[in-house]
Amino acid sequence: MPTTQTSEIVLMRWNRAGLALLCTVMATPLMAQRTTKALSPADLRTRLFAIAHDSMMGRAPGDAGNFKATAYIAAEFARLGLKPAGDNGTWFQVVPFFRRAPDTRDTLRVDGTMARLGVDYVPVPGNARTRPIDGATVVYAGLASDTSTWIDAGAAQGKALLFSVLPPERRTTATRRTNVNALRLSPRFAGAAALLVAELDAAGASTAAAYMTGSLVLDTTWAEVPTLALVTNAFAIKLLGRDVYSATPGAVGRTLGGAMRVGVFPLEFAARNVVGILPGTDPLVNKQYVSLTAHNDHVGFDRAPADHDSLRAFNAVVRPMGADSPSREPTAGEATRVRQILDSLRTIRPTARPDSIRNGADDDGSGTVALLEIAEALQAGKPLRRSILFVSHTAEEFGLLGSRWFTDHPTVDRDSIIGEIDMDMIGRGSVQDLPDAGPRYLEAIGMRRLSTEFGDVLSAVMARQKQPFDFNLTFDAPGHPLQYYCRADHYSYARYGIPAVAFSRGEHMDYHQVTDEAQYIDYDALTRVATFVKDAAVEFATRTDRPKLDKPKTDPNAQCRQ
Repeated sequence: MPTTQTSEIVLMRWNRAGLALLCTVMATPLMAQRTTKALSPADLRTRLFAIAHDSMMGRAPGDAGNFKATAYIAAEFARLGLKPAGDNGTWFQVVPFFRRAPDTRDTLRVDGTMARLGVDYVPVPGNARTRPIDGATVVYAGLASDTSTWIDAGAAQGKALLFSVLPPERRTTATRRTNVNALRLSPRFAGAAALLVAELDAAGASTAAAYMTGSLVLDTTWAEVPTLALVTNAFAIKLLGRDVYSATPGAVGRTLGGAMRVGVFPLEFAARNVVGILPGTDPLVNKQYVSLTAHNDHVGFDRAPADHDSLRAFNAVVRPMGADSPSREPTAGEATRVRQILDSLRTIRPTARPDSIRNGADDDGSGTVALLEIAEALQAGKPLRRSILFVSHTAEEFGLLGSRWFTDHPTVDRDSIIGEIDMDMIGRGSVQDLPDAGPRYLEAIGMRRLSTEFGDVLSAVMARQKQPFDFNLTFDAPGHPLQYYCRADHYSYARYGIPAVAFSRGEHMDYHQVTDEAQYIDYDALTRVATFVKDAAVEFATRTDRPKLDKPKTDPNAQCRQ
């Protein structure tokens, strides 16, 4: 699931010389023992320890790890007897991503002295082409978080504007990071050559690496805007010739030379959806599909490692929902509790364990391995009237881009998809993860938004389970601030009027953290969720009629509304 904030991640770029060695190393965990035909905790565990292995490097789309993961999923689809349904009869639907990132061929000079890209400064990739800065004069423009200190539009015209930020001792949780895009979008600075924000020290190495790596984009068209970059405090002093905290807005500094452009570049490894079909047997309806989905990507890895146990102790107390919890300092009481938890963990592992890989075991390794186990169980079961469409989406973490591409460019007739069930983060859900959770906890998002009948069928199937879950509909409520309805791949289908639901066992302290590992998954509960989804797919595939729509369709290109 994508966060509501920008993830500080980095996607590794591999050179050709190291690729063969990398693939050799990465092949080992995916050559796991053969699974059985029955859907079981043991098989789910076997699969997840492979798909969320450190060698997968966090499965970021466009990286070798995600490419390897999708190859594994396709190989399993083939072994299990599905039919390929990607592009041109293959297993894959390639999503034509490009990477928008700083152009490393550029050099920046300050009065003739070379600056260090990624160290002294880093351009912020956006959705627009940056302006030339050669010959621009640096001018101190004020405190980034205080509009009353900003210089006016006339003074900003054609200048490289340098903004200071609050020093650490004056920051609160509300001012911890600057909204740099608000500066870029401000009409006051529309005529500036560049916007330089002295916040690179506070942002840290992971943010710098993330900006250097850039972002995935499908649209390569853009408009021209001022160049936006973060700079260190030391480099800000060189730019201005004095300490920014003692400067007066409008103070004139040095002259910039060279360039610091953002460009669009092809990916080294294709980002791709994996698509397979278990054909139905009834010629009257076997061209209709029940779609089961999960996403194969996660958010890569961090440049600076953290101590695994220390981070887990901290998040257990201060950030119980991981990346969706506010980033803040602990209170004195919380700090004591963190210390107690860490001391307890140190009795198990006395030494620190540096960790930098965001393995994504729950998000969404759990959904991915459930998808494979369901495919294996259905293939071994009784023939179904309708077909089952299995789609492993890429780039969910980057804004549902893989599922959006699939539903915009479906490899089957879009109207033939009678319903879609998405599984995302279905491997946790204990009371330690969420206070209101427990053995019966299952979040359901969207199950009756388009079709009451679709939701009723899911409820009826759940009631027949040996150990049923209770659907938690809290996060499906219109206007809910966490925006779950708009943050899972099911929405890509729902926007086209396809009844769709996202199932999850909820967030937890390891969400989008390096601590989201396979060792923390509840495999018995994961088996129960996967079994329920399998049974629901069978029900939809064998019913006489497809679920009736009784809610209005929306414009598929309109902005999602929770």
